[in-house]
Amino acid sequence: MSNLDSLESGKADFGIVDNYSRFSDKVSVVMPLYPQLLHILYRKEKSPQSLRELFTMGKIFAGIEGSGTRMFVDELMKDMGIEKSECTFVDVYDFFEADVIFAFTDLLTQEELRDLEGYHLYSIDEVANLGQGSLAEAICTRHPEFEPYIIAHDLYGSFTERAILTIKVDAILVCRTDLDPRLVYNMMKVLSENSQDLKNINPLLYQFSSDFDSRKLSFMLHPGSRDYLDRNAPTFFERYAELMGVIVTILVALASTLYTIRKWQLQKKKNKIDVYYQRIMAIRRNAQVVENTETLLALKTELQATQEETIDLVTDEKLLADDSFVIFLNLYKIVNEEIDKKLNLLLGV
Repeated sequence: MSNLDSLESGKADFGIVDNYSRFSDKVSVVMPLYPQLLHILYRKEKSPQSLRELFTMGKIFAGIEGSGTRMFVDELMKDMGIEKSECTFVDVYDFFEADVIFAFTDLLTQEELRDLEGYHLYSIDEVANLGQGSLAEAICTRHPEFEPYIIAHDLYGSFTERAILTIKVDAILVCRTDLDPRLVYNMMKVLSENSQDLKNINPLLYQFSSDFDSRKLSFMLHPGSRDYLDRNAPTFFERYAELMGVIVTILVALASTLYTIRKWQLQKKKNKIDVYYQRIMAIRRNAQVVENTETLLALKTELQATQEETIDLVTDEKLLADDSFVIFLNLYKIVNEEIDKKLNLLLGV
């Protein structure tokens, strides 16, 4: 049973898997730990001339079913147009019967190297081709979770008589998705605080960090991990303080503009009522000097028309029904009464 299976079944709370394992919504990432190197080994008596030939030269061990290594090898075969029927895979119990071994591991130990003394390491391409469109780069283009990696000359002593071009993928610490976020948060906190001790365990852990890009992960990030990554993140107001300042400035400017426009509109309406004041006063002055009923009746008609016009303007909201309008109505009433009184005198009523 793989680590992923153990997590899905609830038999384990935490586990380490390749960042190329099959996706499961029951499993979430805590954090990346260290890179795992792809070691491709073949028996010394063999001499493969290409990666394609490697797949057809005998028994292959590529991890257990469902593992990240097996998924990668299956995808690589598809990319190269190799049918499964052309290959013979063996399980872990027949590991040393394999003619070819694919394994994502950390650095091999001296004990492991002794166990593998009947094998050579296979280089995916010439190291000199790195950066020039090498096969390793082609694989990483199709599978961006991987990166090219050079196993240095003599890193494994006589086992690496020349530099080996391969690829690497992160080993990631994962957990059950339903674990308490506080537990996961504290797990990350402990690992981060003891990162120096971890780096002393294995050279590949030298770049271990609790700050990482979660977009490159094959699983969802656990909420507890997200909380830890965001622990020093600025608050909403801190993050958008400058933007909010700009927005407030714009709102103030807009309010000021609207106030100015409103004030102008009110002044415009006030200026309009002043025009009607002047018209009524002109009618009043004319009525005071007129001595015939016909002209007075005409002035009275003009006065009434002026009043009706202002009422229409108020109805259409083109004139304010404020104190100025009340004064206008009172003035209208006074002038109208004066005209009526003078008409009565002229008519002898």
